[in-house]
Amino acid sequence: MQIPSFVMDFGMDLDAAIHQPRIDASEGDIVIGDVRLPAETRAALRQRFDYEKTRLQALPNKSACPSVVLRAVNTNHGATETFEPWVDAAAERV
Repeated sequence: MQIPSFVMDFGMDLDAAIHQPRIDASEGDIVIGDVRLPAETRAALRQRFDYEKTRLQALPNKSACPSVVLRAVNTNHGATETFEPWVDAAAERV
């Protein structure tokens, strides 16, 4: 949900959204954040949750591995998690 929020709520294009640092709250009481999050964001998360940081990596992956398609008028835009081996893609105008 973070990637659609970056696009819809913050006006980012798909490329900017997929490159944003994200958090993972799927571990129950522990919130895991990308080390690239701003220091003030990490501090705020630490105040409210048991917080751990992680680096982006293919394995082990501690967060979602999104693949996203966005249609704008007659153009499809696609993106996938930046550290995955299938990140290279082709663009086609319909």
